[in-house]
Amino acid sequence: MKIKFLIFCCLVVAVFSSYGQAQAVISTKKPLTDTSAQKGFLGGRLSTGLEEQLEGAKKIKSEGKAIIEDLGIKNLGIKASMLARRATKKALPKDEYSGIKTERRLGNYGSGTRNTQEEINVVKYVEDEAVSPYVAEIWWFDPAQSRIVTGSLKDNKSAQICHGPFRRVVNQNVTEQGYFYMGAKDGRWETYGPDGELLNKQYFHRGFPVESRMSYFDNEQKKIKELIPVVYGKVRGQYRAFYVSGNVKEEGMLDDSIRVGRWREYYEFGTGGRLKKEWRYGKDKFDTQEPELVQERDAQGKIIYQLKTTLD
Repeated sequence: MKIKFLIFCCLVVAVFSSYGQAQAVISTKKPLTDTSAQKGFLGGRLSTGLEEQLEGAKKIKSEGKAIIEDLGIKNLGIKASMLARRATKKALPKDEYSGIKTERRLGNYGSGTRNTQEEINVVKYVEDEAVSPYVAEIWWFDPAQSRIVTGSLKDNKSAQICHGPFRRVVNQNVTEQGYFYMGAKDGRWETYGPDGELLNKQYFHRGFPVESRMSYFDNEQKKIKELIPVVYGKVRGQYRAFYVSGNVKEEGMLDDSIRVGRWREYYEFGTGGRLKKEWRYGKDKFDTQEPELVQERDAQGKIIYQLKTTLD
């Protein structure tokens, strides 16, 4: 009995001591977290004085949540977090394309209703330039003409390789826009009419129509042997065949798998140029004229055959 009485006295002293301490620090310390099923300290047998404040806070939070849901906004915190992640993901550097630094250029030529402005991006550092030997059409910015052009880059020190977004505006109307990758058309390209109507849309992958069929000399698929252009399921566009060295072997236009226009064959190497033969086919796939040999040269570039009439 004496032992039970002593334990009871100790508990009473401890309870009143705890109550005094709680009153002393109630406004300066973080409230204790209620881990019991009942409210208050020691299962509700001792109050800290914060229960009413806690209940008030819960009520305010509940009412605020109800108001937000009434406005049609649910999971506000989750949605805000998702939007922040999406914004971070989409916020790509404006001076880069495919991880390569670019610089902005503005082209301007023509006058009156033909005034043309071009918004161009070019490769910033010369050491980053890596033009593909397999792409037939390489575009670059010519400061002298204040516009983009396509042609031979050999010994051209003023050429600034197009790389990144491009847009052409004629008389304040967008007529063409797309992307370049090292001078070659890349991604989606669109052309528009004078009233802003979409005239054409085509997809490229670093200079080639995305549906194109390619064969290679090597298993690593780095040395192209033959390129067959495919656009919207039809064989259409520029065909090219290559030597293992990368030099062009044969090239020409296809219209629904039919050869059209000028076709050229080349020697792999040549001291006086590489042109071997030049043929002329019909103007389109409906033209049934027989192909004509326009010109033939030897490996030294000497003409060994020339068609007398070479009307285009």
